This record gives sequence, structure tokens and C-alpha cells, in this order.
Amino acid sequence: MRSNLAARNATKSFSDFNGTSVELAAIWSMDNPKFAAAFPGIKGCRYDSFSMQVGVPAGVILADRNALPVTRKVNYKKFGSKHVCDARCMGATGRTMNCECSCGGVNHGRGFLAEEI
Repeated sequence: MRSNLAARNATKSFSDFNGTSVELAAIWSMDNPKFAAAFPGIKGCRYDSFSMQVGVPAGVILADRNALPVTRKVNYKKFGSKHVCDARCMGATGRTMNCECSCGGVNHGRGFLAEEI
């Protein structure tokens, strides 16, 4: 019997913007020129060739004026080992990272991204 990976894993999107890390609850696309004007110098995650991913934290009204750039995505194992975060988490790199830490993906790749932002 095949297990349902979607039920065991979740892709979480985060925005590391203005010195804070926020998990985003709703994700949509924003055209590349509009994204570049709203977030100058920020390297976000692509939605497709013509747009970038943006989103808002839970409880925030869905509107472009409230949007934050998606700067990293983490595949989080819901039933992973839940070990304490260490250098492997903070220094993780890649377009989409994998996590099973107790942080829930919040710290994954933060050490690498802090240098870029």
C-alpha cells in the first residue's frame, strides 16, 4: 500500500524581509516589474517566467499592498525527528530545502540568507 506523502509533508513559504522571518499563509503571483519596484534588490522565488511569488501571513488581508516576497521554501516533514536546530539547519541552501527540525522550518537556511539580505 502506498503512503500519501502529501499528508506527511508540507511545503512552507517564508519571507525574510526587513530583518524578520515570517511564515506566509497565502501565496500568489506578482508580475516581475511590479515585484522589482515593490522589493528592490530582493531575490525571491519564481512563480513562473513572468512573475514572482508573494504572500501574506495568516490573518492579514489578501492585497498586493500587504504582500511580502517569498524568499525561501521549505519542505517540512510533519512526523520527522523534531531534533534541535543546528548548523545543518541554519546553513541549508537550495531552491527548496528539506526540514524535520523542531523549528518547523523557520530557521532553515536563515544563516545563509542573512548574508544576502
